[in-house]
Amino acid sequence: MGQNKIRSKQELGILLRNKRKEMGFKQKELAIKASVRQPLISDIENGETNVKFDTIIKVLAALDLDLTVIRRQKGPFDPTQY
Repeated sequence: MGQNKIRSKQELGILLRNKRKEMGFKQKELAIKASVRQPLISDIENGETNVKFDTIIKVLAALDLDLTVIRRQKGPFDPTQY
């Protein structure tokens, strides 16, 4: 898995869903590994929730992913897109 630019909770959800499926986990299995509820995994994957940052970190860790922050390469900031 290479670098992925995430600029919305929907894009994050898609990335997490794809990684979960790639690893062969069901949502319930990921939820147990990340110590969260399964419906929360579903909401995150569908971009339908504002979750705590520490919850995202737990889910990323459960999927063997790290978070990296880089300078925006192109495009202005438009807060209406978030």
